[in-house]
Amino acid sequence: MNNEIDFVITWVDGFDPEWQKLKASYIEDERRSSIKFGEERFRDWGILRYWFRAVEKYASWVRKIHFITCGQVPSWLDLDCKKLNFVKHEDFMPEKWLPTFNSRAIELNMFRIKDLSEQFVYFNDDMFLNAPVSPEDFFVNNLPCECTALNIAPVKMNRFGIGNVIFNDIHVINQNFNFMRQFKSHWPKWINLRCGIKNLMKTFLLLPFRCYTGFYESHSVISFLKSSFIEVWEKEAEQLELTSSHRFRDRSDVNPWLVKYWQIAEGKFYQRSPNFSASYYKKTKSPHCITLAFDDIKLHRHKVICINDGENLNHADFEELSRKFQQVYNEVLPEKSEFEI
Repeated sequence: MNNEIDFVITWVDGFDPEWQKLKASYIEDERRSSIKFGEERFRDWGILRYWFRAVEKYASWVRKIHFITCGQVPSWLDLDCKKLNFVKHEDFMPEKWLPTFNSRAIELNMFRIKDLSEQFVYFNDDMFLNAPVSPEDFFVNNLPCECTALNIAPVKMNRFGIGNVIFNDIHVINQNFNFMRQFKSHWPKWINLRCGIKNLMKTFLLLPFRCYTGFYESHSVISFLKSSFIEVWEKEAEQLELTSSHRFRDRSDVNPWLVKYWQIAEGKFYQRSPNFSASYYKKTKSPHCITLAFDDIKLHRHKVICINDGENLNHADFEELSRKFQQVYNEVLPEKSEFEI
């Protein structure tokens, strides 16, 4: 198997007037959606350039970066950079599903990107490399690295019935795999101290259910095999096409975590420590969390960090916090990367 590894990242600038106009033209589709989100799902924090600087500094070995947008191009991005593949939705998604504002639809189809390596790592635009990493942090013996343990998938009630995207993913996994058979085949991978004592105890406690009750989630980057996407599409085309057809998120959706869970169920994973990454939520009610995020960026406590948006941030709070993150990142990564003009 080819050992070359690519990075894939999706991005949107929700403040772009043209994008806002396009989104508004599909207001009826958005109203019919069973999930409602505010601007936090689409706003840009102004720190994307530091994502590229971190990749150059901490993972210079990466073969190529596939940068996915609806066609938006940051003013500072050098589209002629040899390591960069600028990808528009129309370059890999079937026309019948465009335009789309559903990140799940985009993510489930990213395996179609031309010249994408068999082994690739997927980043949301709020997930940053935070320290030097090696290829073995993401793939070992051609297997995706993942902190893996059993957990309880969250179940939510809404006017459309029971479920959310994680519950939907787990349901599909249980339809396709016999948990006890798969667990017995790959038990040394599951019963492994690398996942941490707490996670290992959860796995032991949930074994009596004899099904996949859920998986530990670190909300971090995901190592994927392109062939796994192809296999899931072959087995579950109807469900994936349904999600892809939703212009906005819907309660019936699945997401790319389904492919990650599929890899785990097949035993295609290498156990990784949960300390590999950390998640921080930018909420005004949690200033301590913001301080921890800043400290992690400066002291590089984790190799990957996620700095997720906070739903309770009003516009003024967002502007202030955005400036602080830009300042901290500029202190840590002040030099332009090869991806910048």
